[in-house]
Amino acid sequence: MKKQITLLTALMIFIAISINATVWRVNNRVNVDADFTTLAAAISGASANDTIYLEGSPTSYGAGTFQKTLTVIGTGYFLNENDSTQAYKEKSIVGLLSFYNGGQGSVVEGLTISVSGSWGATAVIIGTNDITLRRNYIYTNIVYSGLSYAITINSVYNSIIIEQNWIRPRAKTVNDAYAIFFSSYTINSIIRNNIFYCDTTNHAIFMTTDHEASSLIITNNVIRGDIATYHSSQYNNIIISGTYTAGTDDLSSNNICDATQYPAINGNQQNVDMATVFVDHLGVSDNGYILKAGSPAIGAGVLGVDCGAFGTNDPYMLSGMPPIPAIFDFEMSQTIGTSTIPVTIKSMSHK
Repeated sequence: MKKQITLLTALMIFIAISINATVWRVNNRVNVDADFTTLAAAISGASANDTIYLEGSPTSYGAGTFQKTLTVIGTGYFLNENDSTQAYKEKSIVGLLSFYNGGQGSVVEGLTISVSGSWGATAVIIGTNDITLRRNYIYTNIVYSGLSYAITINSVYNSIIIEQNWIRPRAKTVNDAYAIFFSSYTINSIIRNNIFYCDTTNHAIFMTTDHEASSLIITNNVIRGDIATYHSSQYNNIIISGTYTAGTDDLSSNNICDATQYPAINGNQQNVDMATVFVDHLGVSDNGYILKAGSPAIGAGVLGVDCGAFGTNDPYMLSGMPPIPAIFDFEMSQTIGTSTIPVTIKSMSHK
């Protein structure tokens, strides 16, 4: 196993060195020689524009605060549920991630961002412009009564991109969990190709402020949960359950609904049986939200693309695999007498 992980790390670092000044390894398992053992230490030790790789581990790497531009890459999630993911099936788990001034341009992908606890538990706080969350499993859970936020955008910020994530906020009481919570409004931001798995009556996307400067695109998501927005453009989404409260200047087209969330105009489809849309619309793994043969979502989006998270040229990636080569199968060599059985390595690039 140690040889397997070493080869995987070497391949990842070799690829990254060609495009980044410095690459840092983070691994908290015993007897692994890495640069850091926690995310906080890696952020502190890295310079702006560096890349940090969080290797798979059963133990969380802890919280991280971004006040410099960094790229953080993990191993993905649902690694046992899908084929050709990683040879070593452990996720890269972190706690609360916070982005503040200086962290503009940071990108986080392939992580399991998990926070459980008391009132107000939050997995991601965005407190600056130009932040990208991509291909992450973002999860919060409140055991006792209280509010739960997967992602909070805590003021008016530009260019927030939330794409290709699996987002699941949970709370003990109804209406207390939010997948994406805008404490004000946002400008030139995009929410696309995500899967929102909210419990009944909890919020998928919630915006608090009606302002004419607001601009938000919500496209090609699979949504289980409530939506309340202003000045947004919403298209090619599939609403499995929940409500939609249309705000000022909201525009919608080519969405598919299980009820009547969107009006029956502009290519929106109402009262669609979700059993006809997905492979398994009740599943808690991302492969269940692939469109089944004959799905009414096929080709039903704007310009004839598929609706849902797997539509467009930049679709949701199963297991949140980062866009770098990953070794998903490995066989060690064995020496018998004077003969050596060759090593077999299978890898795949997840663009």
